Amino acid sequence: MIEIWEPRWKDRRVLIAKYKVRSGLNEVIFTKAKCLKGKKFGISGEEIKKNPLETNGTIDCYAVPLDKLTEIGDADN
Repeated sequence: MIEIWEPRWKDRRVLIAKYKVRSGLNEVIFTKAKCLKGKKFGISGEEIKKNPLETNGTIDCYAVPLDKLTEIGDADN
């Protein structure tokens, strides 16, 4: 499971660390975004890798549009 504090709201993108991306389904939860807290999202590793690679200032991250994530349930499950 990939934990993200918040999306980058200015352009509605999620920065997913390159080293955390796995093939198959990647589960994402947001830990600090109040409107997304408690929800679990999914996206395939192949779909993540189609997005541009950026840096968050420290590590390489894929900048994935927020609307590419699919809600797959509650974060508690």
